Amino acid sequence: MIDLITVVFREELPLLEIQARSINQYVAPEDIANIYVIVNDSDDVADLIDPNWWQLHKEKVQIKKYSQWNYISRVTGWESQQICKLLGASEAESNWSMVLDAKTWFVDYLNLTCLFTNGKSNSGLGGISPHFVSSQQFVEQYYNVTMPQVIGPAGVPFMFHTDTVYSMIQEFDDFPEFFQTNVRFPNLITEFHLYSGYVLHKYGTYATLYNKTHYYNVCNICHSQANDFNSLIKVMRSDPQLLTASIHRKVYNLLSPDQLLDWNNYLREKHLIVNDLEFLK
Repeated sequence: MIDLITVVFREELPLLEIQARSINQYVAPEDIANIYVIVNDSDDVADLIDPNWWQLHKEKVQIKKYSQWNYISRVTGWESQQICKLLGASEAESNWSMVLDAKTWFVDYLNLTCLFTNGKSNSGLGGISPHFVSSQQFVEQYYNVTMPQVIGPAGVPFMFHTDTVYSMIQEFDDFPEFFQTNVRFPNLITEFHLYSGYVLHKYGTYATLYNKTHYYNVCNICHSQANDFNSLIKVMRSDPQLLTASIHRKVYNLLSPDQLLDWNNYLREKHLIVNDLEFLK
């Protein structure tokens, strides 16, 4: 069994509801121990989240507020979301947790026998984008490691080993302060780079916990890839190993009406929506 973790803020609640439906559609109850939903927003947003969205899994849903970690937030949005992912993963009850964004939706069945081999995560390794070179350089220097690749898929869904991320956080006197200082210019660290660097620092190799090969594929369309939508949605429809798909919320305003309709139809094909999405109109 694994735990699922999603960090969400108010504007993403419609996306979270679809994610919950995707979990109900494609994840077997016996494979999930807990579903943690972490509110990266004011505490009252937690009251707007209904565990019934998860249907078969509703008894496993635990809604957490970032305020429970009692740190003063100096960053917002994507930066603070990263802290929540790491803190949440460090408190998972299962040995492994899969971290998602609210916009990340399952589009095929999760099979834990494909997710792990010999107790190691089949995450593969991912390249480091030129946009994140400063993060790579900082982490390499901080942990005295060489990190030409990071644990795959260099984004979500990401598999955290609970004891390891907990150990990483415990090595800091004030982890939220450290992360908030370095997530911004000039270091621009990311949660996945920091964790990957720590794994190399602690074990000397990714191979202790992670296999180089991977079984599942993912497709995440960011706003810089809006022009590639037509080709990427073809990938979504044709890739037999695609586990999750997502579109960044900023992409919607960059798509044509026909492209929005195509995305809407894809979600219908995957049984994630019944009625047309209001936020696509």
